[in-house]
Amino acid sequence: MGIAVHVEDLWVSIGGRDILKGVNLKVPRNVVFAVMGPSGSGKSTLLRSINRILDLYEGVSVRGNVVVEGVDVYDSRTDPSMVRRLVGMVFQIPNPIPNLSIYDNVALGPKINKLVKSRRELDELVRWALEKAYLWEEVKDRLEQPASKLSGGQQQRLCIARALAMRPRVLMLDEPTSNLDTVATSEIEGLIVELKRDVTVLLVTHNPFQASRVADYVAFMYDGQIVEVGPTGQVFTRPAHKLTEKYITGRFG
Repeated sequence: MGIAVHVEDLWVSIGGRDILKGVNLKVPRNVVFAVMGPSGSGKSTLLRSINRILDLYEGVSVRGNVVVEGVDVYDSRTDPSMVRRLVGMVFQIPNPIPNLSIYDNVALGPKINKLVKSRRELDELVRWALEKAYLWEEVKDRLEQPASKLSGGQQQRLCIARALAMRPRVLMLDEPTSNLDTVATSEIEGLIVELKRDVTVLLVTHNPFQASRVADYVAFMYDGQIVEVGPTGQVFTRPAHKLTEKYITGRFG
């Protein structure tokens, strides 16, 4: 299977305050790996450290090692933009470019990064990404309409298609259903399970029930540290740590 993401002794400070405190994590290739925990535990910061989005923030200090598919993310010779192509990311609130068409939202990244050589290749890539995001059949006859015309769940699947169009090896999803209704959430969860055929999926969620439904492996984070990690069935039925048990049974706090 191999390891897609290897995080070793990762410390992240923002404004002088430690957010991540010596995190160690190994994410196997082509699985859904969920990082769960209460708000403020460092889950989103962990994701942003893996693809170097933290570079865009003021007052951030990062120490430790992150290796993604053999690429040393924080090596001085590593191009951050290459890391962000390798590691796609979808955020909590759907953020398509509203005035661009559905087609152009998916096509923009590959065009800017010169991933295709012809319009035909671009058309094929856009269709492939929309199909992978379970959106093609719903939008194939209105690709030139603004993305703002889509529902919230459709917009989130469009954001997933946009990320997939860059052909990442790892796809990170940061609370991707927290602003969606139950129907749209179910659609996204079904999509997440299917996506591991093509990419390694790293999911952040504050909902242990979601983690139990979609993940092959889970990690429980609390106060900037990994408390427990393991196969989902094992962690949920035989948690090794009392904090994990309290969290998954809803008795946390």
